[in-house]
Amino acid sequence: MIDHDPYEEKQPDAETMTPLDQMIAQDQLQMLKAAIPYASFGLQPSLAIFSKWLELQRTIQLFSRPADLSMMSFDVPKASPLEMLQDISRFAAGPQRDALSQMLQTMQMFQLLQHQNEEDLP
Repeated sequence: MIDHDPYEEKQPDAETMTPLDQMIAQDQLQMLKAAIPYASFGLQPSLAIFSKWLELQRTIQLFSRPADLSMMSFDVPKASPLEMLQDISRFAAGPQRDALSQMLQTMQMFQLLQHQNEEDLP
């Protein structure tokens, strides 16, 4: 028997959007998704599925035009694994967040040790 509902654990901030979500977000779609909890119980599943279908269509459109995608992409240098884990951890909750935090601490410790070893070399 489960002692607690895993969905009751602290979830990532609802205002936080992944870079992909930012690229596919459209005002009308966001408004539809915000309205779903206010629809009748029988209509909510259909609206939720419809909103996900619209997101999928937008994602397909976005990635089917490489020229448009390159204009929308971030102009950042290649990220390190540490930077990637830090970014991903913003969207984690509960045990996943704890595991990522431990991984980040371990990686930071190894980087510090590596940096010290490089300084000690003649």
